[in-house]
Amino acid sequence: MTTCGYTIDREIVDVLLNAEPTITAEAIREAGGGLVAVVLTVQDRRRLRLRRLAQDLLRLGNSFQVAAISIGGKDGERDWAVVPLTYLQGLARDLTDLQQQLRLEAVLRRRG
Repeated sequence: MTTCGYTIDREIVDVLLNAEPTITAEAIREAGGGLVAVVLTVQDRRRLRLRRLAQDLLRLGNSFQVAAISIGGKDGERDWAVVPLTYLQGLARDLTDLQQQLRLEAVLRRRG
């Protein structure tokens, strides 16, 4: 799925390991293993919409254990990180909770 500033794809772990030599089988195992990984590619940090990203991550459900995150560096090379998908989904939940809290505080300030 392609969205503003990022893409989220699903990839077979063996294909991912062959395509990206910087990702190791050990990193995949430590993050929870599995046959298929979610691949989050940040394409443009300036266009990245965190709220939309959080919603998309939460929609993935529990079908996957591992997320591989790719972020482009200034030199044109991509940096990779492998984390448990539940970790990313927890960050997404925290972000949506924070946004709801800030909205509620703004409404209460206007009324108070």
